[in-house]
Amino acid sequence: MIRMSHILRETPESEIERLLDLIKEKQFKFFNKGDNGRIYEINGTDYLFKITTELDEFRVAEIITGRHAEFSTFIPVYYNDNQRMYIMSRASDLPGSMRQQLDQFFNAYKRWQRDTGGEQSVFDFAKTDVVADTDVKIINFVNALESDVQKTGVPEFELDIDFRPDNIMTWNGNLVMIDW
Repeated sequence: MIRMSHILRETPESEIERLLDLIKEKQFKFFNKGDNGRIYEINGTDYLFKITTELDEFRVAEIITGRHAEFSTFIPVYYNDNQRMYIMSRASDLPGSMRQQLDQFFNAYKRWQRDTGGEQSVFDFAKTDVVADTDVKIINFVNALESDVQKTGVPEFELDIDFRPDNIMTWNGNLVMIDW
């Protein structure tokens, strides 16, 4: 019997080769940039590739490459070149109401963090009574993200993760981190 996880690992291999060929042939265009890198859209596909200068960001990308079933709160990463470039799926914008709820959650987190005078993670905040009115989908996402962050084994990642609304989108109907 073929397992779905096996199919998911197997399917992208020929697609990865095609994507790498497109990149080599310069069949891409600038898509966006962040604090630590540039993102390019691979022409005619639903894939992006990112070149990052941030070692810890790339370290996480290396860990989650090809393991979306295990790390479902991160955008799927299919390939990394061990040189700080990785290929990932393209995500969709959050629906307006979800974005608004996420903005409210994030602003409340930042206020709580200032009020408590310390470096607490978003995961600590999600366990407080302050979030009682927050959409359960956001709380479930944050809780699942905490589990995924712990599974990476990256030291202090729970404090270093770049949790902010701009870094959260949807993929296959689920919330995912597109940058960390």
